[in-house]
Amino acid sequence: MYVLITLLLFVLAIATIVILRFVRSMLSYAWLAAALGGLISWMSVFLWQLDMPRQFSPSLWTPLTLFSTSPEWMVDSYSWLYALALVTLAGAVILTSPARTSLTVNTAAWAGSLALTVLALLAVLADNPLTLVLVWTAIDIAEFFNTLRASDSPSLSERAVISFSIRGAGTVCALWASVVNTSSGGTFLFENVSTQTGMFLLLAAGLRLGVLPLHLAFRSEPTLRRGFGTTLRLTTAATSLILVSRLPFSSMDLRLVPYLLLLVGFAAFYGGWKWFSARDELGGRPYWIIGMSALSLAATLRGNSAGSAAWGTAMLLFGGISFLYSARHVWFTRILAGLGILLLGLPFTLTATGWAGNFPWPVIFWPLFGGAHFLFVAGYIRHLFSAGEIPFSGLPTWAQTAYPIGLGLLVVTIIVTGLWGWVGAFQIGFWIAPTVLLVLSGLLGLAAWRFRRYISIPEFLTSETRVSRFGVMQDFMARGLWTIYRILGRLFGYIANLLEGDGGLLWTLVLLVLVVTILQGR
Repeated sequence: MYVLITLLLFVLAIATIVILRFVRSMLSYAWLAAALGGLISWMSVFLWQLDMPRQFSPSLWTPLTLFSTSPEWMVDSYSWLYALALVTLAGAVILTSPARTSLTVNTAAWAGSLALTVLALLAVLADNPLTLVLVWTAIDIAEFFNTLRASDSPSLSERAVISFSIRGAGTVCALWASVVNTSSGGTFLFENVSTQTGMFLLLAAGLRLGVLPLHLAFRSEPTLRRGFGTTLRLTTAATSLILVSRLPFSSMDLRLVPYLLLLVGFAAFYGGWKWFSARDELGGRPYWIIGMSALSLAATLRGNSAGSAAWGTAMLLFGGISFLYSARHVWFTRILAGLGILLLGLPFTLTATGWAGNFPWPVIFWPLFGGAHFLFVAGYIRHLFSAGEIPFSGLPTWAQTAYPIGLGLLVVTIIVTGLWGWVGAFQIGFWIAPTVLLVLSGLLGLAAWRFRRYISIPEFLTSETRVSRFGVMQDFMARGLWTIYRILGRLFGYIANLLEGDGGLLWTLVLLVLVVTILQGR
């Protein structure tokens, strides 16, 4: 199967990097192995179209009384779209790495990016919730230990524990949905998710997106900035959004959909505003993820699975351009900024299906989602014109060739996915909303250019230390959770010391008698 070819290419590239690292060979060979692995893997994903749809499973789990389903993977339209975006992002991260001087010789970051992409591919290919939960767990463990290794202060390590706990809570919600579904006698598959379990799966996806708490604690970590940090944040969110795209509209409680849309609309608008007003693109990265994920969730709530997948893929591809574009060049900036027109949802573009749906939009939702959409496009363009880390002319000659190829992979994938390859390609969509946004963007851009000398930069665009009240509230919640964690840790530590001390045997006997007494009473 062609999927195995892609996975084997990634594994081969990772193994080559590790071997070259241990033999301490020339680091340029390690980068070349990673770059070739990313490029060839990207091309191999297009071969999946020759064998779609295709389902495969390594083995059946027994006994059936314990496992109603076995791990299975499916290559279909949505999984191919997400897989292509993930592989594109991985290749772009490797090819643009020479522009990030701190990561030029970091072979561990290259291998880590490729390994994380392999796990993300297994997640987006998952054909049932059990498979997805298993891959989620592997990703969480890998991210947790990597974050602890990268954090050099106790406070950041504490935030890593809280973040891991929140994601674990999302996984528990998915497992509870399986319990509820199995108790009714059904097999837990994406196709037959009921209204009782659909809400638990939505909650699972929301918790795993990092909404609570915001991942602001790791913004200053060098290894979580560009490169591997971009791969880590975007791919982790994509593995949650694939669940949102898989949920059928029949699993939504129509009585709750308007209220959920209202909450998601506020989240999208808040994320769009914070993304637009962020000091730089890396500072606004959590809000980009939250806001674009909210648009994807809104599409699912309206019965538009294609639109949900489109917003999730746009988060990966356009986000990859924003976060990897560190070496500025005037013509690169103009071309990439002009590419923002493809984010508006115009016909025959990647996000053309973003505004479609079976559930009608109430009037109150148009300003929320329309304003959020406009802010994401405006913020994308604004951050491209900000000052970069280094000039493009300052790169070595070989890097000046590899760097544009990395950005070009993202551009080509954005154009191709709008025209070919999946059910949302080559669609006209609901063209009125993007046309209004296009006219509004043109008028505001013309006004900003015409009166640029009279426009001063607002304080919130230049302030680096100002924190919103919402951010303060989330920080307070994180501190509260960590306080509970410390109290429980001290309590269990005290019990452990008590049982391990001189009187430990006596206390053990007392507890044993107490348990036996309780059981006899029942």
